Parts: sequence; structure tokens; C-alpha cells
Amino acid sequence: AIHDERLNSRVDSMIKDGLIQELLNFHDKHNKQRIQDGKPPDYTKGVFQTLGFKEFHEYLMLSEEERNSEEGKRKLEQSIENMKMGTRRYARRQNKMIRGRFLEHPTREVPPIYELDTTDVSKWDKEVKSKAIHIIDSFLHESPCDFQPLKSNIDEALREADGNSHNFCEVCNRIIIGDNTYAIHLNSFRHKKVLKKKKRLEEENKKKQMEDNQPDV
Repeated sequence: AIHDERLNSRVDSMIKDGLIQELLNFHDKHNKQRIQDGKPPDYTKGVFQTLGFKEFHEYLMLSEEERNSEEGKRKLEQSIENMKMGTRRYARRQNKMIRGRFLEHPTREVPPIYELDTTDVSKWDKEVKSKAIHIIDSFLHESPCDFQPLKSNIDEALREADGNSHNFCEVCNRIIIGDNTYAIHLNSFRHKKVLKKKKRLEEENKKKQMEDNQPDV
């Protein structure tokens, strides 16, 4: 709950510091003409993938007069709420990714992972800053650390069963060591994203070839 409150507050601060005008300016400069040319907005490339653009799409599409209307204000509030929801989801994915890569991966050797309590910011120096400095110092100098790292959640039976087999992913052009690791990779967001992109390009190339092969009338 505290984490969500901080993320919501962060979005509010960004709004206060001029995020809306920044989005409007960027939209007018880079996306407005594309839409006027009949092309749909593309939120899958470059900076447009960042939180903010797709969440504010309906609001950005309004004219200045429409933005000042009651409906425009409602869409603005909804866009802000969408951004807060997206920010919270992104933070949870990051947390899940960190735990998955460093605490639940059966074949990856990783350094000790420590968890610091940031709940009470008034105790930041004591609970976060000083502990972090001590942890880093002990790691760099290979000296004893006063704090215990997080325990790995890896099932030892799973580690043994995974083995050291080499699997090549033609989609991502990567070698994945371990059968279980390969299965996890195939179900990962990154793999599915690359696969989707390749399929789209193949369909576009196929369509282009069909158009090129059509006889001239």
C-alpha cells in the first residue's frame, strides 16, 4: 500500500511539474501529423512506448476547446488514473523480474541480494543509506557483512533436473542453457514480443511480394 501511494504521488508530482503540456507539445510535433495522414498512432516504438502516451491518447486527441470542456476534464482525470495504474503494474513487473532473475533462476550464478526497508523515509539514513554503504563496502573488500541476504527460492530438485543442455532459440538468436530455463524463456514476455514482431514483418513482406507479383493492368 505504501509503495502504491508513493507511485501515485510520483505521478501527481510529474503532473504538477508540467507533464501534460510536455505530452501535448510532443504529440503536436511527432504524432499529430501521422494521425492527420490517416495512420494510427504507434505506441510500440521508441519513446512512445513509455508510460504516458497511450494512457493519455484520448485526451491528446482532443482540440483545445474540447480539453477545456467537462468531458475533456473527465478524460484528463481518467488518463491520470490510467497512468497511475500503469506505473503500479510496471513496478510490480520489475519486482517480479528481479526476484525471478536473481532468486528463482535455477542455473544463474548471482551475487547476494539484500532487501532494505524504505517504508519510513524519516529513517532513510539509518535503514537504507548506511546499510547499503556497508553492504557494498563488504562486497568490494570481500569482508564480512552484518546483514543477511535474501534466501534463494530455487528448488534444488529443479536445479538438478534442469541440466546443462544447450537450446538455441531461432526467434531470439540466443543459446539457452538448461531445458527448464529454455521453457521459461519460450514463455517470457521478451520472447513473445520478438516472435510477434517477426510474424508481423513476415506478413508485411508476404503482402508486399503478392502486390509486386500482381500483373500490371
